[in-house]
Amino acid sequence: MDTLGSGTPPRVVGRRRARRLRPMPKEQQELVLREWAVLRERLRRHASARLADAGDALRAGELDLPQGNPGARDYSWALEAYQAAGKLLDEAVDLPDLAAVVVLAERAVERLAVARARGAGHRPGAVPERCFYNPLHPAARRPPEPGGRRARGRVSARRAAADRRPACASCYRALLAGQQPDVLPALIRVRVSFRRTVPVLVPYYMVPQQFSPWSATACGAYDDDAPGLVMSGEHRTRSVMRH
Repeated sequence: MDTLGSGTPPRVVGRRRARRLRPMPKEQQELVLREWAVLRERLRRHASARLADAGDALRAGELDLPQGNPGARDYSWALEAYQAAGKLLDEAVDLPDLAAVVVLAERAVERLAVARARGAGHRPGAVPERCFYNPLHPAARRPPEPGGRRARGRVSARRAAADRRPACASCYRALLAGQQPDVLPALIRVRVSFRRTVPVLVPYYMVPQQFSPWSATACGAYDDDAPGLVMSGEHRTRSVMRH
């Protein structure tokens, strides 16, 4: 599993396995941390580039919409999302924080297009839904139409699981095959004895919501309140509680 699609996949474990971990050698712990550091640096560069692209797009597409214009609220949201992405890039601790930078920057550009369309009195185009398992992946595949051939027949357990959340084509195929999809990892510390914890990479959505603002929202992809959360500093409060 590689967040940006190149290199050796890091070792990601599920929640149940994480709970059963035994003390691991120091060398193995160091390997986990090195893998995480490599991914973090790679993702930080990617996030910085996507933020710069969003800034260019917002400057080039600057709008002057009067209050009450149908696109004014969308434009305001786009500007706040861009500002939040920049703030988050400076404060990011873990991989999901950096993924949220990418998500918010790209959503700012998407919402700019919506604001432009509505401001001109047009109906905006549909915005693609992001992959839940890794919001850095291509857009989620479109679900089957209700009442279609699949709906009339029996649905296998694997297909039902694959249809449960938005997934890109690659993650969907993995789920159908009974495999773990190419998930975005998060670093947590798991207690293996009274005095010892070990670093473990787990799917980002397995981090409890009270410790992560991103685990239930695909790093802000499904939550229009995400920019305000970042600007208020609540994301930082949850991160401190976790670490």
